[in-house]
Amino acid sequence: MKTIVVYHSLLGTTRKYATWLGEELHADVVGFKDVTKRTFDDYDVVIVTSGTYAGKMPLVDFLKKYWEVLELKKVLVMAVGIAPADVEQSRVSYELIPEDIRSAITYFKVPGNMFGLKPAGEPSKKKLEPLISYFHKL
Repeated sequence: MKTIVVYHSLLGTTRKYATWLGEELHADVVGFKDVTKRTFDDYDVVIVTSGTYAGKMPLVDFLKKYWEVLELKKVLVMAVGIAPADVEQSRVSYELIPEDIRSAITYFKVPGNMFGLKPAGEPSKKKLEPLISYFHKL
């Protein structure tokens, strides 16, 4: 399966995770700003990732903008943020993804940092294991 990881990163953590995913999954890695609808033509799996900033995830607008082409692919979404996956703020951020898109994607949350704060732990390749394991079962 040909795979692409598309990301948006302000502080560098999401870019680091995207690079690690690219290496592990032998996937191409591209920033949001370098994508067009035609970018996805040759891919079977698209992994979309961004940080979470003040409860908002740039990946939400990205998914909405490109959904007409992404819905034809297997889409994995990874949110990066300092709030753990099981807290209310993370749930609220996740629910900003429209229901029709949420029902068609597989979603993961991994720890990020903000100006040195790492309440969910240091970002590491190990935190990507659930997504990588899921990917290998596709």
